[in-house]
Amino acid sequence: MKKFVIMMTTAMIASAGYSATIRDNCGCGLGTMALGKNEPTVVSQTAATFLNGLCGNQTFGISSGTLDCNPAPAIAANERVKEFIRGNMDQLAMDIAIGQGESLNSLADLMEVSAKDRPVLYTKLQKNFDAIFTAHDLSSDDVASNLDKVVNG
Repeated sequence: MKKFVIMMTTAMIASAGYSATIRDNCGCGLGTMALGKNEPTVVSQTAATFLNGLCGNQTFGISSGTLDCNPAPAIAANERVKEFIRGNMDQLAMDIAIGQGESLNSLADLMEVSAKDRPVLYTKLQKNFDAIFTAHDLSSDDVASNLDKVVNG
């Protein structure tokens, strides 16, 4: 164990001072925060991965949005979107069916979809209408979950 700690310490010192990033290969967590600006060498990536996994800190970071991790951007998790769907489900169903409309624009605003990407989103939602509205007695939470599956697939 002593050799391993010495090796990891040496690896961290040896990989310090470079301008490239290792985040793309190692993800987020304690290791990425400590070594994320280093050159992506085998040694630095191994050290970052080890530190990311230490005591499950990467898992904690992903689930909490800390340690330089971002929480997953799921529509179903966005309470504003859920609330909007809850209050506008009938109109939203009609707008998705025709591929345009005010409620669809409002939904795209809440989802933070840029104006140039909206036509693609509207077409995708229209083509997948049956996957979003799977039954007549569907709850708004089910619609939000189905919408998330269609959008983030």
